[in-house]
Amino acid sequence: MKTKGLFLVFAVLLSTALIGQTDGDRKLFFGGQGGVNVSRFQTELDSTTTGARLGWQAGAMVRYGGRFFAEAQINLGQSSAELVRKDTSMLSIRSKVYRTFVSVPVMAGYKIFSSEDGTSNFRIMAGAEATMMLKTKLDENFFYVEKDDFEPSSFSAIAGIGADFWFIRLDLAIHYGFTPLLRNDDKSKNIMGSFNIGVIF
Repeated sequence: MKTKGLFLVFAVLLSTALIGQTDGDRKLFFGGQGGVNVSRFQTELDSTTTGARLGWQAGAMVRYGGRFFAEAQINLGQSSAELVRKDTSMLSIRSKVYRTFVSVPVMAGYKIFSSEDGTSNFRIMAGAEATMMLKTKLDENFFYVEKDDFEPSSFSAIAGIGADFWFIRLDLAIHYGFTPLLRNDDKSKNIMGSFNIGVIF
């Protein structure tokens, strides 16, 4: 049900942009993107440390505006991290966590540089992101944290930089979790960096 809600948010944003296309001073762009992410979990669980791991994401976007613009995306992806807990002074228990998600970031942006023909630019963006978890998988040897201990959804702040070169897009962003990652740890959160290569038309 929550996944349908995320798609509904994206559809509403897309419809709003299409209605606003009649404004001659603004432009509407569509695109797709894909890339990699690096996640690191923060947690205060006893004797637990975390390690960053690579993940992936891919999706679609809509951008509306000129020098100042709004951009919304919908992405399917997977983030991954490693949890390490010392069982004894000589032994550590390690587990990898894989989380498949759908995310909807909504951002405002500003083009710091833009070419005269408008085909190339360098931009900054910031906004908020809603994420719905589709699946959580843990290694079998990490017995004191189970997949049901993870929250099924989260909200994050997102900020990044990007560039357009004709029809090619490059984006680098940081996603900072505002809501708990684990049900039994209110201070737990996910911090993720992402890099995407995409197209815009």
